[in-house]
Amino acid sequence: MGDSGMMSLALVATFWERNSSVDLAMLQVETSPAVLGAKPHGLRGELSALKIDRGRKRRTSVLAIVVWLLVGGGVLSAAAGVGYWALKDRLFPLPVVKAESVRVMTLGQAQTKLTATGYLESRFQAAVGAKVPGRIANIPVEEGSKVKKGDVLAELEHADLDAMLASRKVAVEVAKAQLSEAQFNAKQAELDLGREHEVFSRNAGTKAALDRAQTNYEAAGAVYRAREAAVQAANSSVEEAQQAVNNMFIYAPFDGTVLTKDAEKGESIMPGGMGASSGRGSVITLANLEQLEVDTDVKEDYLGQLHKGQPTQVAVDAVPDRRYEGRLREIIRMGDRTRGIVKVKVSILDPDERLFPDLSATVNFLPDSPGDSGKQSLEKGVFAPVAAIQGTGDSQSVWVLEAEHVRKAAVKTEGEPHDGLVAIASGLSGGERLVVSPPADLKDGEQVKTAE
Repeated sequence: MGDSGMMSLALVATFWERNSSVDLAMLQVETSPAVLGAKPHGLRGELSALKIDRGRKRRTSVLAIVVWLLVGGGVLSAAAGVGYWALKDRLFPLPVVKAESVRVMTLGQAQTKLTATGYLESRFQAAVGAKVPGRIANIPVEEGSKVKKGDVLAELEHADLDAMLASRKVAVEVAKAQLSEAQFNAKQAELDLGREHEVFSRNAGTKAALDRAQTNYEAAGAVYRAREAAVQAANSSVEEAQQAVNNMFIYAPFDGTVLTKDAEKGESIMPGGMGASSGRGSVITLANLEQLEVDTDVKEDYLGQLHKGQPTQVAVDAVPDRRYEGRLREIIRMGDRTRGIVKVKVSILDPDERLFPDLSATVNFLPDSPGDSGKQSLEKGVFAPVAAIQGTGDSQSVWVLEAEHVRKAAVKTEGEPHDGLVAIASGLSGGERLVVSPPADLKDGEQVKTAE
């Protein structure tokens, strides 16, 4: 047999050993003289010479038995484990509990009767403009400037009015001079009339001379009165020109803070202007930030819970670290039939510099209570669900849920419950999850399952 034949025998033996677990000893090659003496006829001849002795018994390897036992045991263990975890909840069910969180909030939030959202606005806010059209010459204030009533917010160009005012003041001086002359003439006419009366009484004068003196006196009086009226008219003209000049200045109508500058130097303004084509309508937007309030809406169904002067607590989204004391100022007596709401105004009693108009705010309407309830409502505390508290007096406790296990903790409450919450004096710090309405047989450290 050549090299190729020997290699073929080796490959076949390896194949059968790996795939049929047949020992090499079971492979016998027919070695009869005829075969040995025959010339090889290729690979087919060599393969046909191979025979399997099926009479010999197979020998099972000990290693194979061990492997099969290990594999079978592993499969059985895995199946048992899967079955245990699949049936665990049915065989050994965990107690199902409901949990709620311990909250840190103000007393006002805990005692809230009704909550509404709205926006801050100033009770006194105005877009301030000029009475007359003109071009802005100067704006001496900036955004954020605090001004007093009567302070100048802007000035319009008024050189022509200044000239007119000066001219009319000169006219007043002329009218006064003419009045002085008329006064002198009237006095002289009065003296001449007196002398003519005296001469005529002594029969030394004529009636014609007396009549002329009388006429001159009356004419001088008429001129004097005309000059007085001219002076008054001139003064009125001056006042008119002065008012026209004053109209070129825009004054603050009340104490406040400049929110925005609506125009700049050089721009033209027009009272009631509707855009750039007709000029600016206002120059400054002014608001009194010391008198802020929340403009909010309340559904008609809840209107019976509110009344004028009711204490409130205001939370502003832009100031998350503070709650403001408020008071219901006014319930606007006008409903909205399409939305079923009523507008309510809530004044903020302690505003600070962080508040300004158009910020979103949440109003918590509080129940009336004696004392300084407004300040007390701003104090923070720890509040837990009443249903989680067990026991009374000094024997109060709760079940704290930690991961999937419960822990019993002693607590102490204070005050009266409100809306399902009670204040915690000691034992909890906030953020814990408590089991509410716990089962009677619950044990410390026991594993539980929370309800969905």
